[in-house]
Amino acid sequence: MKKSVFILFSLFITLGLLHAQRGLTKIPDTSIQAQLDAFILPEGAKINLFASEPVVRNPIHMNWDSKGRLWVVGSPLYPHIKPGQEESDQLVILEDTTGDGVADKHTVFADDLHIPTGVLPGDGGVYVANSNDVLFLKDTDGDGKADHREVILSGFGTEDTHHIVHTFRWGPEGMMWLNQSIYIHTHLDTPYGIRRLLGGGMWHYRPETRRSEVFMKGLVNPWGHAFDEWGQSFMTDGAGGQGINFVYPRSVFVASPGAPRRVQGLNPGQPKLCGLEVLSGSHIPEHWRGALASPDFRGHRIKTYRLSDKGSAYESREYKELLASRHGAFRPIDVKMGPDGAIYVADLYNPIIQHGEVDFRDPRRDHKHGRIWRISFPENPPAPFTKPAEMNSNALAEALLFSEENIVRELATAELRTRKPDEMLSALNSFPLKDDIHVVRRVWATQALNQLDIGLAKQLTKSKSHKARAAGLRAIYYDASNKKYKNILSIAEVAVSDPSPHVRLWGVSLLAQLDDPQTVAIALRALEGVVVDDFLDFAVWSICREHRDRWVNEMKTKGENPFDTLAQLLFASSAIGEPLGADQILASIANGKIKEDQKVWEVANWIADKGTPAHLQKLLGLAQKTSSVSHQHAYLNAMLTAKKIRKINPSGSLDAVLKFLQSKNDTVWSTAVELAGLWKLDSARPNLETILKQTDSKQVRKNAAINSLIAMGGEKTRKFFDERIQNPEVSYPLKSILIKGQMKIQPILAARRAVTLLRNLPEGKEPNDLIAAFIANKGATQALTKELQNGKLPEDVALKGMQLAESAPTRPEALIKALQNAGGLKPMKMSLSKEEMIAMIERVNSKGNAARGESVYRRENLQCIACHAIGEVGGVIGPNLVSIGASAPVDYLIESLLEPSKKIKEGYHTNLITLKNGDSYAGGILSETDTEVVIRDLTGKQNRIAKTDITSQTISPVSLMPVGLTTQLREDEFVDLVRFMMELGKEGKFKTTTQRFARKWDVLPVNSPNPGTIHHYGAKMFTQEFDGYEWKPFYAMVGGGIPFEEVPVALNRRGDKYQVLRTQVDVVKKGNHKVRLKGNLGDLNLFLGDQEVEIPAEGDQADLLIDFKKAGKQNLLVVVNGRGTDGHFVLEALSEDLRVINTL
Repeated sequence: MKKSVFILFSLFITLGLLHAQRGLTKIPDTSIQAQLDAFILPEGAKINLFASEPVVRNPIHMNWDSKGRLWVVGSPLYPHIKPGQEESDQLVILEDTTGDGVADKHTVFADDLHIPTGVLPGDGGVYVANSNDVLFLKDTDGDGKADHREVILSGFGTEDTHHIVHTFRWGPEGMMWLNQSIYIHTHLDTPYGIRRLLGGGMWHYRPETRRSEVFMKGLVNPWGHAFDEWGQSFMTDGAGGQGINFVYPRSVFVASPGAPRRVQGLNPGQPKLCGLEVLSGSHIPEHWRGALASPDFRGHRIKTYRLSDKGSAYESREYKELLASRHGAFRPIDVKMGPDGAIYVADLYNPIIQHGEVDFRDPRRDHKHGRIWRISFPENPPAPFTKPAEMNSNALAEALLFSEENIVRELATAELRTRKPDEMLSALNSFPLKDDIHVVRRVWATQALNQLDIGLAKQLTKSKSHKARAAGLRAIYYDASNKKYKNILSIAEVAVSDPSPHVRLWGVSLLAQLDDPQTVAIALRALEGVVVDDFLDFAVWSICREHRDRWVNEMKTKGENPFDTLAQLLFASSAIGEPLGADQILASIANGKIKEDQKVWEVANWIADKGTPAHLQKLLGLAQKTSSVSHQHAYLNAMLTAKKIRKINPSGSLDAVLKFLQSKNDTVWSTAVELAGLWKLDSARPNLETILKQTDSKQVRKNAAINSLIAMGGEKTRKFFDERIQNPEVSYPLKSILIKGQMKIQPILAARRAVTLLRNLPEGKEPNDLIAAFIANKGATQALTKELQNGKLPEDVALKGMQLAESAPTRPEALIKALQNAGGLKPMKMSLSKEEMIAMIERVNSKGNAARGESVYRRENLQCIACHAIGEVGGVIGPNLVSIGASAPVDYLIESLLEPSKKIKEGYHTNLITLKNGDSYAGGILSETDTEVVIRDLTGKQNRIAKTDITSQTISPVSLMPVGLTTQLREDEFVDLVRFMMELGKEGKFKTTTQRFARKWDVLPVNSPNPGTIHHYGAKMFTQEFDGYEWKPFYAMVGGGIPFEEVPVALNRRGDKYQVLRTQVDVVKKGNHKVRLKGNLGDLNLFLGDQEVEIPAEGDQADLLIDFKKAGKQNLLVVVNGRGTDGHFVLEALSEDLRVINTL
């Protein structure tokens, strides 16, 4: 018999008090040596301390100056200033005067700052992010301290101290780049007008003209930005989970408030990353050069990524770890290449990094320490470095153009801005240029002097290198509005038809800067003749919207298509959300000019969202005429969406939909049935009732029939539902569904029937869905509460009901009390005293087993996997837990499990939407338009809700994680679960690796229907196309393994168990590719499509060479055939051109 974790606390409270120092107050050893001993370095690397406290405390950001000095801002005040506390954060200059890799000189340049989060030396002083201002500080009397203070930018929001303006760096074109995060609302008053950014994003700023512009929007907490060799921008997100993000003008990413569309990062499922630097220079080993390095500050490590071209953007693949640590307070927050070629790491140093989740005044927050570490490779000589500040004009120009050290070019760019433009232009022009990259650098240098060489930039756009062409377009982009530059439109026009999608992307971006009536018509050509990815598609979609008036006015004036093709008109009209040209486009479908499935669905969805009743009538006509099941579904689904979201019907007779009640396709039939209900076509009723009376009807048809009858309503529906509910021959699952339907039309009677059903719950059946349905509707909740006041429920049923009600965003207190009384339950104790917490922490540390805890975590009834991802795979409802153990104190983990609503992570608060009919939806808002809201609920389902149906939309203080989930566990199981979470992200077995395991699988459920040919085909039977298969998601363990005991047995025949799984791979190039299969090989069968891959009959590991005869996405199927297989198996891709698809 299981005992709750709370029952046994008293047994070890006394023991726990003896170990309090190892519990709540445990902090890592603060000594330098302790940190040095904990580092894990790659081969050939060495790490040494460059600087530490008291000179540097809690460093946040750093940058080098042209004299080779490191400027560092830190903030012991973070995360907030206490009442009466002085603004005392410092800006310190560090210098290594002896060349031994240690800072032996420091200067406090400023000591009156308030949480400074960015620093950038240049222009004879230094730019500093200081709360809601950007300051320019300067030393005018030569004493090494700032005596001139000027606010150069003001109006940045200060709603959250770790989201304020931050992460400064110089761009290769001589502009200053700066970021802000999601909770900040900025209104900058510039000489060019007000510039606004309400949420996360990135700015560029030219100090000499004071021009500030928003470059991109979105990301939750973008604390990293770097330029590659060709000047393209990449960002990281300190509170996101998509790794490296390729950003370009007007791109919009996750968490941008109110954005109707967003593009995605390049590495879904990666840890939260802070800071970004391109590893470069002659000192570091060649294999590191060009890699992007970014700190996983939660996981005490620095990860690296390698980029390669892909479509209009890039592919990013995780590479090796540059640095890792076992020390719990090591928090790498910034990484920079140094003038000597070494890699410098700013270590915030803090055992506590949670912001709002952990008390601001938690005594474990460190306000005294901070370190700057230096990673070098002693076998390689230091990089050559001459201080750009000491170079003459020719030497500086030569460094800018030809230095192989990226840091030298960066510092030379900053120095260039302080020199006389005429002298520098003369020096730059004195060097002959042979390679494109040198031409690009000269263009950047002229831009840094604010005197763009437009002729040279135009020359680049004709280069043989697509990277150079894109760089030339980007250079012109910044100055495109300058009227003195001629023929820019023609350059963009050529670019949008370039063979390279990447060049096309920049051609569209350039067009967006131009004031010409043809910009959209030209931009749409970028979609022709190449494979269009989401990045290019978004750029064209964006310009269609931004330049809407230019083409819409022309179309309305002339009454004809302003573009080359109807496909272009469809794209543009869809982008702006108006049905312009709908009649022409629907006619093209009718006459067969548009017939591809994807295009038909695009048109149907567009009409659903923006079409008129007359357009919907045409869709109904098209549905009648086509024999394509996909097209039928598209048209019917569009009419269903229009009815649900916009409340409109086709303009003519609706009876034609009844034809589809004869369809053999479940999806088409179900969609038509729902329409019949919403359109009140009572003639469909007999068909629907028959489906619900037949015991062999498919569940999908039963669900659709019930929804349709609910929509029809009326006395006939009420009578039919109650008759079926009271029929003893009707199964529990169907009765439960019928009661949920009855609840919509007769909540009081439904409550009575529900309580009767729950009192006699069949063995093995769960009450959760039925109770949850009542909780999700205000009127039904009240009815159930009243029905329970004088009734009883089985204790386990009442307990599950209480768990659901306790965690509901509406938190119905009256129902909670009624359930408690009905089940004779005592109130659940869901919090621990300080003594109990100390005792629990001690038990986790001494007795917890992480391997057993992972098994607990993976239990289906706990829903952990359904809500949370660990790395690339898992649910997306809650935060990714990939580094939670390395970032969160143990007491935080325990409290989060016991009291989920007490520790809600930023960005994961529950949105509660209540409808006029009393229904409520809780979850995360995915998108919102003028007509609808899309919300993702706890199950991961996306619900589209018409705004006209909404009565209120609020933020609930209740977590989506159900209260009391852990009461199902024994004490030892709870301890193991906490220990597992505590190890996630730390060095060891529970840190995700760079190995390319297949982590995302689909499995066939227990006793799945099958073609019945196992006797003939054996395991190969499961490769057959069969409509009865219903694949369910399944995820690998942290280490990549698939535990046999968790995989459902799809078929059990004469003692032989068949467990069936499939995963997807993306083959970049056809041919032979290698995979590694680990496990009991004698029990495994592997198939590529319907072709079996030969594997050894014995052994536990094999490297297999598979002949992929085509490129693209393909399925690998594993069939486990054994009488009692134990352990697990692992599938790993070894070939570079074979990609495992694990994205969320």
